[in-house]
Amino acid sequence: MKYTVNLGCWGSIFAVPTDVVDKYIKIAGSAQLKVLLYILRRSGSEFSAEDIAAALNMDAFDVKDCVEFWASFGVIAVNSGEITPAAVSDRPAPVQIPVPAAAPVQMPAPAPAQVPMPSPATAPVQMSAPAPAPVQTAAPTQNHTDTKSPAPMTSDKERSDTVAARPLRPDPIYIAKRVSEDEEIANLYTEAQYILGRPISPNENAGLLMLHDNDGLPCEVILMLLTYGTSNHKGMRQIEAMGAAWAKEGIRTLEQADEKIRRLDESKEAYHKIQTLLGLEYRKPSQKEEEMYTRWLHEWRLPDDLIKEAYDLCVNAKGKYIPNYVNTILTRWHESGVNSVESARAERAKFVSAEAPRKSSFDINDLNNLSMFND
Repeated sequence: MKYTVNLGCWGSIFAVPTDVVDKYIKIAGSAQLKVLLYILRRSGSEFSAEDIAAALNMDAFDVKDCVEFWASFGVIAVNSGEITPAAVSDRPAPVQIPVPAAAPVQMPAPAPAQVPMPSPATAPVQMSAPAPAPVQTAAPTQNHTDTKSPAPMTSDKERSDTVAARPLRPDPIYIAKRVSEDEEIANLYTEAQYILGRPISPNENAGLLMLHDNDGLPCEVILMLLTYGTSNHKGMRQIEAMGAAWAKEGIRTLEQADEKIRRLDESKEAYHKIQTLLGLEYRKPSQKEEEMYTRWLHEWRLPDDLIKEAYDLCVNAKGKYIPNYVNTILTRWHESGVNSVESARAERAKFVSAEAPRKSSFDINDLNNLSMFND
């Protein structure tokens, strides 16, 4: 009898550096880990960032960020498109922002005539090289005042200027440092993955961090924004833009965010209701139209048949639907206290009667008969 060993999936394995688990698994995101595992599994094979992106359902730009992440920590080395293990001596300390090497400071030797001679009353002067200037850690790709606390709150005008001029996105190294040092940021990324139902890419990590650090949105507000955006099928870029707009409006608390979402839902609901009521073709409404529809339905609480009456008057007079024309009619009715089709028609009849030419009290034939030229 011959024996065979069936190891199943363990029959084919590959090595993973222990540093990945011991030092970096806490700060690495799922996207970085997936890219590294793919690279290690395909050792000896030729592949591109696009190949990895297709295999992992990621963006090629995010794949390159992940490769840069592992290269920055010395887990791998990338040279002219070739990925190799990094030399031990070249591996930086974990979670350290690289500091550019400063040029050596050359101090000119002082002239002999300028050296003061020691006097008997004083201790001998010890000459020593001046202390080198402290090395400043290279700032990340955008300005951060403190890695543990968000930027201080500013006035509305200053916040508006900050939102208008968007800084560069933080790199994966800086994001990893923030995650390792700030538990609130780490929890933000964890909760965001639950909301999205998938791993977050490095580029998305950068966007969420910018909403917190640069725009000043608290983490709980960002999560509420993320929940609302994903439920309305908006992409991360759209969510980032919405978050920057919220910051410009001064939304900083959960109560303010909840009120903002309520108004957005009312506006969306109002447009769909007007679209159905008037039989309009679907298109993206302008901001002014959304404001008008919300005012008609939620502020003035106009009946549906009254809105339809204004629409019919517009089409009969102009031959097409003109939102501003309908809004003018409804505004006049609202200011006059008109709240039904019957009262609107009565008000319109009174208006037409007042504008019509007054009928003469004499019949034209009678006037002719009264002429002095007649017999």
